[in-house]
Amino acid sequence: MIHLRDFSYRFRGSKAYALRDLTLDIERGEFAVIAGPSGSGKSTLALALGGFLFSQYDGEASGSVHVNGLDARHTPIYELAEVVGLVQQNPETQFCTLTVQDELAFGLENCCLPPEEIRARLAWALDVVGARHLEHRALATLSGGEKQRVAIAAMLATRPQVLIFDEPTSNLDPSATAQIFEVIARIRAEDRITVIVIEHKLDYLRQFAPRWLHIEGGRLQERAPIFQSSSNRQHPHIPTAQPPLVRITGLHAEHERQEVLHDISLEIQPGEFVAVMGDNGSGKSTFLQCLLGLHQPSAGQLTVLGHDPRRTPVSQLARQVAYVFQNPDHQLFAQSVWDEATLAPRNFGLPEGEIAGTAASLLTSSGLHARRDEHPYRLSYGEKRRLTLVAMLTYQPRLLLLDEILIGQDPRNAEQLLTWLRERVAAGSAVVLVNHAPEITRRYATRLLFFEAGRLTLDAPTEAGFAALAAQGRRAYLPATGA
Repeated sequence: MIHLRDFSYRFRGSKAYALRDLTLDIERGEFAVIAGPSGSGKSTLALALGGFLFSQYDGEASGSVHVNGLDARHTPIYELAEVVGLVQQNPETQFCTLTVQDELAFGLENCCLPPEEIRARLAWALDVVGARHLEHRALATLSGGEKQRVAIAAMLATRPQVLIFDEPTSNLDPSATAQIFEVIARIRAEDRITVIVIEHKLDYLRQFAPRWLHIEGGRLQERAPIFQSSSNRQHPHIPTAQPPLVRITGLHAEHERQEVLHDISLEIQPGEFVAVMGDNGSGKSTFLQCLLGLHQPSAGQLTVLGHDPRRTPVSQLARQVAYVFQNPDHQLFAQSVWDEATLAPRNFGLPEGEIAGTAASLLTSSGLHARRDEHPYRLSYGEKRRLTLVAMLTYQPRLLLLDEILIGQDPRNAEQLLTWLRERVAAGSAVVLVNHAPEITRRYATRLLFFEAGRLTLDAPTEAGFAALAAQGRRAYLPATGA
């Protein structure tokens, strides 16, 4: 089904090859998992198999790429799309319409299917990913995880012969992650579809006994992954008794006249590492946005570092409150990696010598220093996420609001990001991390908040929080045995 021979690719303007001398055969109906560090070339390979790399990007290619006998380098996209379906890492980059229903119907209409079959496939695909209730929603109103479900459903509905998933569960909660992988395995077994999954959450995939492939430095190897135990628990920093950085009483928030937060009350102290968990669409991102004044509450009392975000300009709060969005493309502004890393501290008037030293150190630790002169949009999705956090850490904020920053990170890079956060916590800052990885929560967080349908149903020290989730039967949110 897939046949690569001595395939190499280099983006125009880059000295290094994104992919180098790849030779690979994948049989019809095979289930392959591709792992590797962030920025190693995994997404570039996915784009090559779908043909997008040769029609939508500018670069230098050599060697051959064939899918079901079609030459991916020279076959028109519309023809290759009849065979290959690609669910990209960032769902927003592949949406073509404005509503969920239109998005699923779009590809099917382009295939000239009859209306009754389009309706049947649309309903089936939404049911498969547990998103039937989203059918009549506008895409812009969905959470990151809900958008990801829709993107997967839209591709499933076309029923291609090859399905490529580029981190298909990066934005999904643990329950949805397990569900999506079960669906992928079932569809592959029933329809003999060739499935390729690019993923960092390898533990979820072990049960399906896939073929393991590994890419590093643009080169392909066939080897089983080393599954790392998360039993090496960190000792959380214990917050000191100081005035709270955040005080919330009876907070309510709405979106398009629908209540998305209901009666939230809590305080966050200096030195706390707070993990925020809950199903997709439960209000986690809206909660963070309220703390920086990006979303206006409809009722209740809220103070952040002594200021009311409803009456304080975001530009003023941002000097001490950092926010990293779920989608890094929403907050990249500069023309180079270096300028992006130093933009905020320069705006805040920090000394140039201090800025340069801090930024250089962070970029080196994040593996981005060699790319300091490149445009941020040349980075991989995971590299962009590391850059957005680096850009916040350069000015040492007192409160960090982080929405799923671990998406797209391999274990080594995730460990580096979390180490930086623990250092900020030890220095007296507070971290609020929206996160879907129970093992990360156990290792690093001092406190667990759990949201359900806009309500804060759990607020407890981490271990007590997991015990409460276990009592509620929420096994998908519990750390693995031994974690």
